[in-house]
Amino acid sequence: MPTSSGTVVGEEAGHASSTRPPLASRLGVLLFSIGVMLAIYTGWQNRTTSLMTAESGAGYALGILGSVLMLVLLLYPLRKRARFMRNLGPIKYWFRTHMILGVVGPVCVLFHASFQWGSLNSNVALVCMLLVAGSGLIGRYIYTRIHFGLYGSKASLPVLTQHAMETWEQLAASTDLPPELTQRLQRLEQAALIPLRGLLHGAARAAGFGIAVPWHELRARLALRRHLQHGAAAVLDRQRKKQLYRHTRRYVSDYIATIRKIAVLGFYERLFALWHVLHMPLFLMMLITGIVHVVFVHMY
Repeated sequence: MPTSSGTVVGEEAGHASSTRPPLASRLGVLLFSIGVMLAIYTGWQNRTTSLMTAESGAGYALGILGSVLMLVLLLYPLRKRARFMRNLGPIKYWFRTHMILGVVGPVCVLFHASFQWGSLNSNVALVCMLLVAGSGLIGRYIYTRIHFGLYGSKASLPVLTQHAMETWEQLAASTDLPPELTQRLQRLEQAALIPLRGLLHGAARAAGFGIAVPWHELRARLALRRHLQHGAAAVLDRQRKKQLYRHTRRYVSDYIATIRKIAVLGFYERLFALWHVLHMPLFLMMLITGIVHVVFVHMY
């Protein structure tokens, strides 16, 4: 995709749709995560002085609420597979609700347990729930690597390649790119297109790109700054240079992010398939141990 370009400085083109999630989505996830962490921290700090008990009152209600919320999680796979639910709203909203309840439910149960161990059956149920919650967080991370953001459509190699080509064309049209930057992006692209040779190779590539991408972005920005100071754009006034730099930098960042997604897509697709095989048995185990716990509590 990257080739040497003799394009002179032109008017700014419209931005390509980014492979990164929208700012509002990222901010919402961040605020929700902070709220959950603060709630867990507060509960943990007050675990020995809490007035709540699992047998009655608010503690009992939180246990019921958490259990119900985790049962509701079953509606998402049903929405994906059951014919009678196919017209019940967009799947992305079901997934969003599934993700939220998959966090809120376990937090309610932790407050129900006052962040402490109890009887044998309650401990088994608690451990199974924590395993499922941890598995869900891992699945969420993998999911974002094979989709356009957390709630976007599934990524595919043809779509990502087309997006990279369009982004490169808009990048090349924005300014006369320095050869150093073109060569750097070309090497990065060539590394991303090397066929995978198994999970270990994929893991090594994902780790390598995770380290290399910030470095490439930094070097690309430095190359752009030097080019705007001494290249064809040097005749522009200071304000115009700043606008052109911000505009071109966004395209460079989006292009590099797309190349990174291309590089690791196959690895994360395989990893997600393996995760599915593990997550469902864990979820069923959590349901069984939760039901056993409820039965034992109310019988004895």
